[in-house]
Amino acid sequence: MQDVYDTCEKLRLYETDDFMTEQGPQISEWEPLEKLKHLQLLFSEHPYWGRELRYFNDAPWWYKNEFTVDDFGDHYELFFSNVDYYCKVWLNGMFVGEHEGYSAAFQFNVDEMINRGGTNRLVVKVWSPWETRIEDDEAGRRTFKVERNMVKGTYEHSDTFVARDVNPVGIYGKVILKQYRKAWFEGRTEFQYSLDETFHKVRFTLNVNLGLTENAEIHFQCRDHLTNEIRYRSSIKAAECGAYAFQGEISDIHLWNVWDRGTPYTYDVETWIEVNGDVTDRYHELTGFRRIEMKRTADETSFRLNGRKLYVRGTSYFPDNYISAMNKEHYKDDLMKMKSCGFNFIRVHVHVELPEFYQLCTEMGMGIIQDSEYNWTHPGSNEFAERFIRVFLENVDQLKKYPAVLCWICMNEPAGLEADQAGTGENSYGRAMDISPGPALYEAVCEHDPSRPAIKGSFCEKDLLSGDSHNYIGSLCGEDGHYTDIYGMTEKLNTEYGFDAPPCAENLMKVPAVYNRLKRLDDQSWTGKDAETITACTEAGAESICSIGEYQYRLLKYYTEYYRMQKYTPNAGYVQFLFSDIGPTSFYGIYDWWGTSKRGLDAMLESNMPIGIFAGYKEQLDSVYAVNDYDRDMGECEAVLMVTDLNGNEIYKASRKIHLLQDSKIQVFELNRRFGDHIDVALVLKKEEQILACNQYKDIYHMPTHVKGHPARMSHEFGIRLYDC
Repeated sequence: MQDVYDTCEKLRLYETDDFMTEQGPQISEWEPLEKLKHLQLLFSEHPYWGRELRYFNDAPWWYKNEFTVDDFGDHYELFFSNVDYYCKVWLNGMFVGEHEGYSAAFQFNVDEMINRGGTNRLVVKVWSPWETRIEDDEAGRRTFKVERNMVKGTYEHSDTFVARDVNPVGIYGKVILKQYRKAWFEGRTEFQYSLDETFHKVRFTLNVNLGLTENAEIHFQCRDHLTNEIRYRSSIKAAECGAYAFQGEISDIHLWNVWDRGTPYTYDVETWIEVNGDVTDRYHELTGFRRIEMKRTADETSFRLNGRKLYVRGTSYFPDNYISAMNKEHYKDDLMKMKSCGFNFIRVHVHVELPEFYQLCTEMGMGIIQDSEYNWTHPGSNEFAERFIRVFLENVDQLKKYPAVLCWICMNEPAGLEADQAGTGENSYGRAMDISPGPALYEAVCEHDPSRPAIKGSFCEKDLLSGDSHNYIGSLCGEDGHYTDIYGMTEKLNTEYGFDAPPCAENLMKVPAVYNRLKRLDDQSWTGKDAETITACTEAGAESICSIGEYQYRLLKYYTEYYRMQKYTPNAGYVQFLFSDIGPTSFYGIYDWWGTSKRGLDAMLESNMPIGIFAGYKEQLDSVYAVNDYDRDMGECEAVLMVTDLNGNEIYKASRKIHLLQDSKIQVFELNRRFGDHIDVALVLKKEEQILACNQYKDIYHMPTHVKGHPARMSHEFGIRLYDC
């Protein structure tokens, strides 16, 4: 029930709820829940947009559950997988504890509060409030200047990413009372390892903490997940509570890799406790042995996996405003789609997904760059910095067991969006980077997890603890400019670029109010109009879904290929923004929220595969490059270039034999010619009769102009881009 006046804590609801129906206090009644999800998903007809959503965050919510337990337990723990965002917990009228953050699991020892053999009453208060303070009181730039006081990237990001009125709240996942007899694991079980310089041998430590009432045996083993072979086994006798450690060495190990560079080889780490032959507690994790490093200089920002350079072909991922809407099946479907269009990296953008996602990435060989939830403007106080560091370190501790997580991002765009996109480095500085929380946050993350690199501030390209860039020229930088303006620029490592385009009209119609606001974009509205009218409307900037999608395709293709042709000179990879729409009113994805592809997907299918052949062009056709991101030599290949007019008549044809080495690029043709104003270009890369890659450019110099009204015009209540509707 929602505590609309926030008085139930003062009225001691955690002790009794007899007063709820009395005349004076004006308290709501309890409502049954069929499942634990974000409350907007359970109670709102339109959970992804609309001002009526604001009441979910205007006042706190209370949960109650009554249950019985037997009286045979020696130890009880109350476990919460996810509570969004603040919570306080009482059991049988006694205060258990409180927690901040939505993405890390937490638990409480309730041995002194549990009613053994009888009825227990669990009460939880949950709230996720709106923000009111705006930096420098710039109300006209509230989207960017509002001070986000929670460590939570899923709210107050209303630039058509997260809708204005969406601020998830509620208990989701699992709430479990864990009951133990005789012996149990306490706190965090942690498996750590280090590879020797040959990458063939691993030295490990498994640390456990024990609580027990009788003598016990702790067992540990490490199994090859593929063959089920036990590679290490050991046991320890335990007679008292406290810390125990297993240490050992395994030779002839197989390395975990991203899918296009090898096999994502994994091992099962298992430990369990036995008392008189009975297993009383058990722990398991799926791990992989690998070494990840970053090289960062004024000229280079690159990853090295298992001692070898690794080229990043990445996409950003934020599949739903509400994490509780996700499940293993949805994740697996998305990951299969990502692999099918060539991605080997995922940037989990300003949020944390469910554990099932990280497990699947580990199994499928998808590398992860994991953000914190620090995005744009936050309070500058030391109190907030301490809170933020504490909450993010909980996430680091929870996720660092997954070998797929290869890098942390401490802050996203900490200097705000006023910095220029041309890479002058002015965006490398600011209070968050230089004073608080940046320095302490970066140091704490590196101390908690020395096995991975961390990026201090994403978008701070010239900062040597960061080094990556974001580029929205021709996109979010305004109506002026064009995506081809990146020609001549260099970027060491790009971690954001993209363009937002609406879904197909059939899917928009599933949200009628949104469709009606964008109805003019429906391509069917052009049906029956004469050519002169269509031409006049187009020249006046009357866009359609089709034309916006075409611009998304052209921009993504141009950017992606431009980075590929700069492989390691200096570009070490890129991250396209975004894989799928976060909701039915946010359009950054190459897939929409319903899982339907957009025109932008074609750009990744053509330009994002491990092997590709690409044309460099702007005013003329400059060159052709072949690129191989696989960790294997492709041997002798043949590259073919065909230039025709728009009717298919041959203008120029050339072929060349090349040797395509592992993890390499090669300039196949140097042309520096225009070949006319309207031409088609076709490229083929083959090995004997096998086509390794192909590419086509229809009317290559036809480069559509930026969509009128994008990005500045939007409907704030819907959270949608208007494209001058």
